[in-house]
Amino acid sequence: MLENLRTIVKERVTEKRYIHTLGVEEKAVELSKKYGVDETKVRVAAILHDIAKSMDINRMEEICKANFSDELSEEDMRISEILHGFVGYLIAKDELNITDEEILSAIKYHTIGKKGLSLVGRIIYIADGIEKNRVYPGVDEIRRVTDTNLDQGIIFEIERKITYLQSTGGKIHRNTLEMKEWLEDSLNGGKI
Repeated sequence: MLENLRTIVKERVTEKRYIHTLGVEEKAVELSKKYGVDETKVRVAAILHDIAKSMDINRMEEICKANFSDELSEEDMRISEILHGFVGYLIAKDELNITDEEILSAIKYHTIGKKGLSLVGRIIYIADGIEKNRVYPGVDEIRRVTDTNLDQGIIFEIERKITYLQSTGGKIHRNTLEMKEWLEDSLNGGKI
């Protein structure tokens, strides 16, 4: 099954994106073993997380307007970095018959996160940002923190993202901020 999913993804994305996908799978499996999460769920979500990445932005916007207008703002609808996770969720669910909500949610929210995201979802979220092919200032430090504490690593990555977006005039997604606050609360004695 996993090899079949890899083949399907390889046919839909660029070679560079496929190499990234394999890197996310590798990192996600490493984190799943470290944090006691179902390896198969993590593999499936990692393999499929970018299945819609190479799709035309106008087509993604059309699909998202028809299916997620209650969840995505007009501003969100113009950002392929957000839309491809939502479209990937539909492809996994409707075309590939993935029924596991943890896997589907991990695909859907892998770029923006979400308050209450499961361990599988959080692993895909951070693995996407720190897999071995990612090169950007601070990535090694994020990897180090994540290897010590998954949620602290995610918070650290979000803080890096906020700083970067502020420097470029970009805006952090509300889901990402809500996830950061939720994780900080849990690390300060709250419950996940």
